[in-house]
Amino acid sequence: MTSTSRLTTSMIPCCTCGTIIAPNSSNQCASCLATVDIASLIRRGPGGCDLIVHQCRKCRRYERDSNNKKFIYLEPETPEMMALLLKQIPALSGRSTQYVKRAGVQALQVLDSMFIWTEPNSMRQRLMLTIKADINDVSIQQRIKVEFIVKWKECPDCTKVARQNTWSAIVQLRQKRDDSRKGLLILELAIARNALMRKHILSVQTKKAGFDFYFPSLDKARHFTQYLSKVAPMRIKTTQSLVSEDKTNNTANIRHTLACEMVPLCRDDLVVIGKQAKGAGKLTGKLCLVLRVSSAVRLITVSPSREVDVASQCTELHSDTYWRGESSYRLFLSSRRLVRFVVLDVELCDDERDWYNSGDSNELNEGPQSGVSKYALADVEVARETDFGVNDETFMCVTHLGHLLSPGDVVLGYDLASTVLSSEAEWSIENDVTSNFVMPDIVLVKKIKGGQDQSKVEGGDDNAELKHKKGKAKSSGSKKRDRRMKKEEKKQQKLAAAAARMGLNTEEDVYFDEDDFFDGEGDPISEAVQKENEKFKKEVDMDEDLADDLAIVEAELAEQAFPDNEDDEAH
Repeated sequence: MTSTSRLTTSMIPCCTCGTIIAPNSSNQCASCLATVDIASLIRRGPGGCDLIVHQCRKCRRYERDSNNKKFIYLEPETPEMMALLLKQIPALSGRSTQYVKRAGVQALQVLDSMFIWTEPNSMRQRLMLTIKADINDVSIQQRIKVEFIVKWKECPDCTKVARQNTWSAIVQLRQKRDDSRKGLLILELAIARNALMRKHILSVQTKKAGFDFYFPSLDKARHFTQYLSKVAPMRIKTTQSLVSEDKTNNTANIRHTLACEMVPLCRDDLVVIGKQAKGAGKLTGKLCLVLRVSSAVRLITVSPSREVDVASQCTELHSDTYWRGESSYRLFLSSRRLVRFVVLDVELCDDERDWYNSGDSNELNEGPQSGVSKYALADVEVARETDFGVNDETFMCVTHLGHLLSPGDVVLGYDLASTVLSSEAEWSIENDVTSNFVMPDIVLVKKIKGGQDQSKVEGGDDNAELKHKKGKAKSSGSKKRDRRMKKEEKKQQKLAAAAARMGLNTEEDVYFDEDDFFDGEGDPISEAVQKENEKFKKEVDMDEDLADDLAIVEAELAEQAFPDNEDDEAH
């Protein structure tokens, strides 16, 4: 009797089939509740239409977020593809769940999911889902087939490619010198390390001495030039041209050109500062060495005085000062004329500051806040590396590299004693240099590793691909034309390699927009870009001074904020 009373008081029959069940809000058993059409809720897309996933026809990327217009690369039947498809189901993602609640379903949960094979050209994606649903305090489980329709939708990057003729502003970046590739290294780093700055570039083209960047608006181009002007000294000129106008509606199509001309001075160059130069301070009428090029050009005299501190014999040349007196600053020798020397003896000029051999030198010279200057004047005895075993000729010179050199080191420098100067360089020495300036025989520039070859550092192997090419006998005119073409092709190859390091695709003259390009994420980088990046890393590793300059630029760029985000939010 006790068991019968418990049955009648705590259990009830199903209102549909009569099965004895525990009471619930619908008074139905799980079998009867399973007849609820959960599949129609899962297969329902936004607005009651079919489930749709968008794919770009050209780049084959899938749309991840329709609000931010973000497209990503996904391989078929991968976990990432599964996650993307499940997010497209409104009933599972939490969007528009009113019709789910009206059907009496309290919660939906995915227990298992798997792909169903489909023909690759069918433009369909099919899944088999195991869904757990809570209906009126009763949990039921169903296996449902879900089909997604793949539709074409052009991504923003491919839209930029298709609208190349709609650019409104062009930035012409130039450095007018023979070896312009070296001067563009710092700007390459600035462009490569800032994805926001590359965001609005429609396309890019390599030119003879620089690049052409195309932008959709003048504001974006101005932000780009302002950013670059903080990294390298340059002057910016803005011009505009009228393409078309509509006088009825008072509108016009105007294209703007921003010409950015960099100061044609690079690190390790020898520069003659004329007597009439303004803004050079004590270096007026002297031969100077370029120590660093960032937002300003840092110069030091090649014949420093032993009685004066090395810091007082340096000056900074800003772009405005240079362009006002451009004729007073003449390039004397470039880094192509550097020669290898071996250090035989080093003696610091100031003995009171001779902490070079002290035990605490490492601690004192750590970081820019250490209180110890990187450079110190010293009398150095050197010999040409090519003279070893041939003659005993040595040279004495005063250099600013006293803290960096020790006997046995290999340094690069200018051999002014045996260098054949051009007529323009000889004229500069006779007319621009003051009479009391002492011309040194040797100018030491930087310390290098003993096993390095300067030709490799400066890119001397660029002709290796052209050495094996042989052609038929040609006339003198054809040979001259071929030489000009090969020389221009060589320059274009160097500029194309620089564009590859910046993350720009020059094969189609189109900007390669990928925010994770330098972070090692996303799509694999092309082999050509990988080779250029490896070559650039080797060049930085070989040149310690260049590595220091790049580190300083990175620190400056980290403190700067690109203002495009504010503009986007405002619009």
